[in-house]
Amino acid sequence: MKILSGCGSIFALMTALWMGSDLLLAGEVQRCPPTSTNTVEPADQPGLVLAEGPEPVAVRLTAPFDLPWSLAFLPDGSFLVTERPGRLQHVRPGSENREVSGTPQVLHDKHGGLLDIAVDPDFAANGLVYMSYLQGNLTSSTMRVMRAHYDEQNEALAEQKVIFEGTPGPTTDQIGGRIVVTNDGYLFLTLGDRWDRTRPQNLADHGGKIVRIRTDGTLPEDNPFRMRVDAQDEIWSYGHRNPQGLTLDRTTGQLWEIEHGNRGGDELNIIERGKNFGWPIATYSTEDDESPIGTKEIPGTIQPVHYWVPLSIAPSGLAVETRGAKTTVWLGSLSRQMVVKLTLAGNCVVREKDFLKGQLGRIRDIRIDPSGTVYLLPENGALYRLEHSLDDDDEGPDKRRL
Repeated sequence: MKILSGCGSIFALMTALWMGSDLLLAGEVQRCPPTSTNTVEPADQPGLVLAEGPEPVAVRLTAPFDLPWSLAFLPDGSFLVTERPGRLQHVRPGSENREVSGTPQVLHDKHGGLLDIAVDPDFAANGLVYMSYLQGNLTSSTMRVMRAHYDEQNEALAEQKVIFEGTPGPTTDQIGGRIVVTNDGYLFLTLGDRWDRTRPQNLADHGGKIVRIRTDGTLPEDNPFRMRVDAQDEIWSYGHRNPQGLTLDRTTGQLWEIEHGNRGGDELNIIERGKNFGWPIATYSTEDDESPIGTKEIPGTIQPVHYWVPLSIAPSGLAVETRGAKTTVWLGSLSRQMVVKLTLAGNCVVREKDFLKGQLGRIRDIRIDPSGTVYLLPENGALYRLEHSLDDDDEGPDKRRL
């Protein structure tokens, strides 16, 4: 069990449920006061106590992978899976995995290597894929995004082109690396602060930012800092620490992000153009000795939708789906080795469930395919599909699909 506070009050909960559909349809992001999960579960703290609920079944589809980091869906129902040492695998469940040639040379150290992969929305016509990766050396490395044409018949990448390169950093930790590609031809990328707290508030530096480019690598004219001489043109939002999840809700058009705090303060955010998400001047994180970092709220910074305190869950991977007035958020946890499911109404968290604790190890990525099925990619080297347990009637009549 855990305790959810903030919007978990009965009044706020009922208000969110009543207003849900209007909030989702509003032109601007409507925000509840941020909710939080107490990760040490004190028995005497007031709040909405949430039961764990029935466990879903994780069905193993294929293995092995070496430090898998991301997966993407191809139109024929197969998958592309990245491995951090620099390999890309084409996966058809029931068949042997096939390695794809033509991947870029990567810096594989700590968090670095071959990271995310995204398939172009018009892949059936253009065959394009996008990959993020760290390159350079142990004292100076950059995050790149490469676009390539995937030749499935020959299992090869061709026509490779680097379409983005971030400002360099001296470490291979806290690097971000998540990609989202939109139907209208934009690409978003997360970049971590590399343990340097001066970077996220410095608009002349890509560190601690989410950037936005076109999928051909050109700069959109409407990027928020495009005309500022003291800012990087690609920046879309700033004040981030280490964003390890990024996804687009295809129903609402909202861009969602999760990021690691220092000690506690992991955040779930709805990203908006040009906004400051606070790190390190406004955060629920603390130092390792539990002393505060900055303050919890500063005018001009954006509050998270939800956060975890006093200890971190180290979130990684993010999937969001909206049906009617209800939004479901799925995310993985590295340190707690579990799957987290948040239910929202009107962008306000009203319920949380944790699944599969300690059963699959560190959950690195989580995705929802076009049919609504949830897939997990833990670091244990296998790919899983989630199915409902037979006694879980929480989600309606379709009890096999999550």
